[in-house]
Amino acid sequence: MMLMTPDAWMRGANPWCGWLRYFLLPSALIPLWFGQSMGAMMVVMAWMMIPRLFRKPVSDSNWMTRAQLGVRIWRSSPLHDPRPLLMMCLVLLSLMRAAHTVIENRPAAAALYVGAYFITHLIFLSRTVAIYEHRRDGPSESDTANDVKSDVEPDTDINS
Repeated sequence: MMLMTPDAWMRGANPWCGWLRYFLLPSALIPLWFGQSMGAMMVVMAWMMIPRLFRKPVSDSNWMTRAQLGVRIWRSSPLHDPRPLLMMCLVLLSLMRAAHTVIENRPAAAALYVGAYFITHLIFLSRTVAIYEHRRDGPSESDTANDVKSDVEPDTDINS
């Protein structure tokens, strides 16, 4: 989601896309378990291309849609609130440790780190939902200087 156009961000906000990406990234560990690093790279490539396959969500009433839109807002100024940045560091650390333990064929440790990935990623997403809802409900004047303008009206049709 690094170099995504605004249209791709909106497609990535589709709840099916968000949940699929949530579960697809750790599935790259399966080819690593069998020593197939090319397979893991293909899973990561699919993870990056998935937002282009979905339609834009109809409204922001779904939790994952609000989480993905919150990620977009947070990415515009990640140091404004350090909590999501800390959680994202923990998400990446747990996924890297999981990959390391999978390569070493330590299934119990890998399962522990994959569980840590799921928990920390959900905490990160819940924080981005809070960021999105704060913006939707009306930011303070100090928030408007550095933030990305939201394309979504609350609980309305996103495409209009």
